[in-house]
Order: sequence, then C-alpha cells, then structure tokens
Amino acid sequence: MMKKYPYFICFVPILSEEDIIGVSKIISNKLVSGIPFGGLEDYIYEEVPAVYIKESILGFELVIQGYGGKEGYILEIRSYLRNSELHDAKEITVDITNYIASLLEGTEKIKILYEEISGKDYIDISE
Repeated sequence: MMKKYPYFICFVPILSEEDIIGVSKIISNKLVSGIPFGGLEDYIYEEVPAVYIKESILGFELVIQGYGGKEGYILEIRSYLRNSELHDAKEITVDITNYIASLLEGTEKIKILYEEISGKDYIDISE
C-alpha cells in the first residue's frame, strides 16, 4: 500500500496599514513566538515583495507577500518539500487557511479578508 502524506496549504489575505516588515512582526509574534521573517532582498517572487522564515517550522515554510495598501498581503504556509521520501508518495492536500485565519482573528493592526477565503469549513481534507 502506498503511503499518503498530507501536503498543507494556506493562503490568508490580510489588509494592514503596516509595511511588509511590520506585518511580518505582527504575524510572527502571533503564530511562531517572534521567529523573524527575512529575505526581502532575495526577491523570491521576483517583482512581488516577499519575506519568509528560512527555517522549517513543524514541517512548514511561511511566506508573506504583497504590495500592501489596498492590495494587501497574503500569508502563505505550505509543507516544506525537502523530504526526499515524499517524492514517490501520494499527497493529500490539507487546506489550513481557515484554521490559520482563526488563530490571527482579532490581532491588532491586521484585518483578515474572510470574504476572499473560499469555503466555510474549519479545515478541509481533500483527496
């Protein structure tokens, strides 16, 4: 029987008056005990400003990207793909967007754009 591994994804749209560094500090303090985001100068998304946490956290990589202002930012969380064992395995996508949004709910200086988050389920496991 082939092993199945979860592949976690999250895309939380956020509005804030803060710049991307300010938003990253707010999110870091709320989700990962202040582990700093960095890499703005790495241009990981070419034209779009982005910061990320270089280390894997519980198997996740975290990225905040966007121009801010009316366009806002996107907090992306996804499974860290450096595990060579996973190449031959079947993945099951697990969307944790609503879960992460619920953790950030009520955080000062950021607004979650719930109307842009599709689906109403707390956590969606699809195969």
